[in-house]
Amino acid sequence: TQMERGVFDIESIKIANNTLIETLNDSLRIADEGKEARQKALIELNKTEQELKDAILAVKIKVEAIPPKKITKG
Repeated sequence: TQMERGVFDIESIKIANNTLIETLNDSLRIADEGKEARQKALIELNKTEQELKDAILAVKIKVEAIPPKKITKG
């Protein structure tokens, strides 16, 4: 009947509404997780970059500490 159809439509709307709300909440959660992962990756990248700079500086200091060899004519 028409009355039963109206009730069914309301239930369908409620289900669709709840599904949409869950989808929106999942999207927000995923976006937050992505933001957090990017922040962690940036921290790791900065740390790795600093380690490389430190290693290059250490090599430079060692190279500069090596006395130059005298060139002799034979």
